[in-house]
Amino acid sequence: TSTRSTNSSAPITTESTEPHVSPAEFLSVTYYHVAAILDPADEASRQRRLCDSLCLGGRLRVCAHGLNGALTGGAEAVRQYIEWVEERHEPRPQRAIDWKLAPVSGSELFVGLSVRETAELVTLSPGSPISPLEHTAPHVSPADFHRLLEEEAVRDPSAPAGNPPPLVLLDVRNGYESAIGRFEAPNVATLRPPLRQFSELPRWLEANVHVLRGRRVLMYCTGGVRCEAASVLLRQMRARGGEGGGEGGGEGGGE
Repeated sequence: TSTRSTNSSAPITTESTEPHVSPAEFLSVTYYHVAAILDPADEASRQRRLCDSLCLGGRLRVCAHGLNGALTGGAEAVRQYIEWVEERHEPRPQRAIDWKLAPVSGSELFVGLSVRETAELVTLSPGSPISPLEHTAPHVSPADFHRLLEEEAVRDPSAPAGNPPPLVLLDVRNGYESAIGRFEAPNVATLRPPLRQFSELPRWLEANVHVLRGRRVLMYCTGGVRCEAASVLLRQMRARGGEGGGEGGGEGGGE
């Protein structure tokens, strides 16, 4: 069965191109949307009523900076949910929602529904919440992500540091995730913080920000939302240290 991300300008396709395979009966959808939510409590209430009416299960975080969710349900119900969110929030082209769809079996459906109003899209900062609405790093397309790694692979390591600065790859996933698989490239330092949970990243960055000084930082995660928050945090740290930005995150997380 084939799936693909979609937005309001492209139809959602769940049918396989392979012959004699039926369309998926159930789908999972994961997404995040960075946007100003003026009344998070009202948004959470509307989201909860809609998900209940569509018999969707899963988890959804609603905050002043946007939405972050993972839901499962009937294929048609998931389509209706996506259409409702797209119509309600009208994402801008530069902030199009990257809907990640996958077929699931009835036994893989989430049991229950949790819709929570939270301070952050993803738990990160123990102090003031991190807002990816401002100062987030530019997204890097999958093609540009690989092009940057290929260009760094042929850089002469004996040449004096020039412009652009050297590249470093930062995996902002949890340790067990990076142990399963990760990116590596010649001439590129790959940093894998030993995180048990994402909220441990600020402490690791504080202790290792010197390793990133003077380098371009290319981040990746799984869905993208952790890169959004991590890039804001690192930029804030660099600003306090008098250093400019230069971070980028892979579109969709870890392509």
